[in-house]
Amino acid sequence: MARRLATSPRQLRRIPLRLVFLLGLLAAAAHGATNAIPAHLEQALAGVRTVRTRFLQEKRVALFKQPLVTRGTIQVAPPDKLLWRVESPIRYALLVDGRQARQWDGETGKTEKIALAGNPVFAAVTEQLGAWFGGRYRLLAATYDISPSPDQPESFVFTPRPETPQAAVVKAVTVTFRGDGRYIAAIRIDERGGDTTLLTFEATEINVPLDAEAWTL
Repeated sequence: MARRLATSPRQLRRIPLRLVFLLGLLAAAAHGATNAIPAHLEQALAGVRTVRTRFLQEKRVALFKQPLVTRGTIQVAPPDKLLWRVESPIRYALLVDGRQARQWDGETGKTEKIALAGNPVFAAVTEQLGAWFGGRYRLLAATYDISPSPDQPESFVFTPRPETPQAAVVKAVTVTFRGDGRYIAAIRIDERGGDTTLLTFEATEINVPLDAEAWTL
């Protein structure tokens, strides 16, 4: 019988950091070009200056039966600003802003600063988030094979090439675009160890004003 997945606050707080790392890893040290993604989708995403969206994240761990579900909001201003706010089942926020990151714990009410200059791995990852959320997928072609999904329209599978470091962690990533092609509807990450993360976006607003108060924890 499969064991139930413990949903401790500590476990839940680690999820945003891990997802940020995985998404950043996808874009790291890549260059080149691909014709796999239609030009109209890339052009639509190239015009994205800000994004504000709600998310539903389902994390499935291979050894456990029940998924770990979190809900909240994300807002992005490429290339270097990202606010990830978890609203349930806990309250947590991660803010990446240029050269530093901060995380807020709703349980303790404390905010912790992370200096990106002193954390080269985290810094490199966050610098690449703009490329991922900004839809500059041609930058990924040197590291990933990109192909249309055979199962879903407007979906594309990013498969790490065997010789790359990414291949040791990520099996494949599937990106599904909205029906109107203006932004991403879902991202699914399949890890080598059998875990999967499905992130779906809802009520997405594109190029809306995000004032200074929107970036406070």
